[in-house]
Amino acid sequence: MRTRTLALGVLAAAVPGLTLARPLIQPGGGSGPAFQLVGRPVGGARAAPPTPAYLTGARIMADGEGALVIDADSGALLRTDSAGKNLGQVAIARDAGLMTYDAAAAIAYVADRRNDRIAVVHTDTMTIASSIATPAEPYGVALTPDRSQLLVSTIADRALVAYDAATGRERWRTALGREPRGIAVSPDGTRALVAYLTTGTIDQIDLRAHRSDPIALGHDAPARRCRHCGNDGDSFARGAFAVTFLGNQLAVAPFQREVPVQDDAGTERAGSYGGGSESPIIHQLAFFRFGSELTEQVTAAISQHQPRAVAWDPARDALYIAGLGSDTVLQIRNASQASIEAGPIAGLTAGDSCGPDGLAVTASGRVLAWCSFTRNVVRIDFPEPSADRGASAAVAPGPTLVASAMTARQHDGLVLFHAASSAVSEQGNLACASCHPDSRADGLSWRIEKHELQTPLLAGRVVGTHPYKWDGGDATLRDSLRSTMKRLGGSGLARRDIAALAAYLEALPAVRTPTRDPMQVARGRNVFDSEGCRSCHDGPTYTDQQRHKLVGTLRESDTPSLIGVAASAPYFHDGSAATLEALLRDRGAVHGMADTARLTDPQIADLAAFLDTL
Repeated sequence: MRTRTLALGVLAAAVPGLTLARPLIQPGGGSGPAFQLVGRPVGGARAAPPTPAYLTGARIMADGEGALVIDADSGALLRTDSAGKNLGQVAIARDAGLMTYDAAAAIAYVADRRNDRIAVVHTDTMTIASSIATPAEPYGVALTPDRSQLLVSTIADRALVAYDAATGRERWRTALGREPRGIAVSPDGTRALVAYLTTGTIDQIDLRAHRSDPIALGHDAPARRCRHCGNDGDSFARGAFAVTFLGNQLAVAPFQREVPVQDDAGTERAGSYGGGSESPIIHQLAFFRFGSELTEQVTAAISQHQPRAVAWDPARDALYIAGLGSDTVLQIRNASQASIEAGPIAGLTAGDSCGPDGLAVTASGRVLAWCSFTRNVVRIDFPEPSADRGASAAVAPGPTLVASAMTARQHDGLVLFHAASSAVSEQGNLACASCHPDSRADGLSWRIEKHELQTPLLAGRVVGTHPYKWDGGDATLRDSLRSTMKRLGGSGLARRDIAALAAYLEALPAVRTPTRDPMQVARGRNVFDSEGCRSCHDGPTYTDQQRHKLVGTLRESDTPSLIGVAASAPYFHDGSAATLEALLRDRGAVHGMADTARLTDPQIADLAAFLDTL
């Protein structure tokens, strides 16, 4: 399959007051800070005690010197030898979530995101032994220290559920926020952490009381307006896919910080956002230190674009972070100690883009990276901490293990969607996936052409929903892609690349909908029909594909599709309605859409339940 390699821009964030431990030259010739810690380290004088890998979930996990991999593209669970060759595989389902692995029992637990189950796989025979039914859309998985319980995060139903690992029986559950992803459990079994795409927080779950408490991802600003929302008034934490513990008291989570409305908006170039010399998105790594509660947090700027995966080698106290958009893996030495410092960076691109979204460490200290674009395991031998500081990592890619389930054009579009290049943005520091993680939305409103416009949901909302943009200004998807890159200051993609990107977006499945009471949904459908909602929101995509004059900041507003509306908060073009209830009660900045003032509280609740299922 043909994949093109773009010149990947390495993000160099200029953060006031930071001192760089050691500047590094990035793979591919770019330069910039590899690791800049804000404030003093939270680690101790000695390395943290070992943390078993099964206490968190990942795309790839070490199996001796080989690996187990769950490939989201094909939906196959793969087993490899130490050279990365395929020893066997079993079909799970496309778009699978994460897995965790009990090596002692030779059992892997794999999240089947589409079929609401955990596949329990015997890895010695690579067969599915049983399935554990879950709430809608399981994604993150982790075992407790004694391996008796399996924790599962579910995206659509927003729940953390604990199951008996032996029987599959549910033990307890607790509610989660919007867009939960990875899970990690502390080695002492007292707490779990859950990462989120859109809340700007990491949830701390008390595993004894089954109670959750959100922790805002920190920032170097002196004051924050919202302690629990990851917002310092100007920037927002987003895109936290993974989290892991380093012993009982320390944990880390990579994420990105976005500034959607910049201070110099008055001098902003017309028709541009996200361009210029300063990127509106920087990539960071949060370090947490826990006592009885969270006691300390510090962040670091990193150069890994779209950091999707993290792994820790306790024997060497080395932390590894993979950048899906930059095709690099950063080593951080003495990661749990006060003497923390940046190590080498390994570049993974050798012809085709790798797209690393999984990391694992073998007993010998070899790092295994899963390349989601080329579907192979890359073996990385980093120099020992005692080695010369100029020593580099040795990278050995393994063979492609499984065919992509996409067409060649769609696969090219997948790579382009995640590539940060000057074709997309002025400085080559943004990708489509920067604002659309997991092909969804970051939940923010960006200043574009003197308007604040919300990032739209993409998955399942592209086909049959033209015209595009909030004002309906782009007649076709290809027009919309070109104008977006122009706004970002990019030079633009070639025609065949635009076609590939469009093919990928058009093939995206709709997001999973949350479980709702069927009787309430039926009542809500009746309200939807009787109140005339279908006059604008009808047909298979729930849009009339027309523009309407409403009271708000736009002269005309395109009718948005309601497909996946439960996953597209906040609402209206400016994101002024935080919830569906706020929208239905006319509490946003846009008015005149419908007269809902006469609806009762139960009717509003019923209507919201129906909309959630679209």
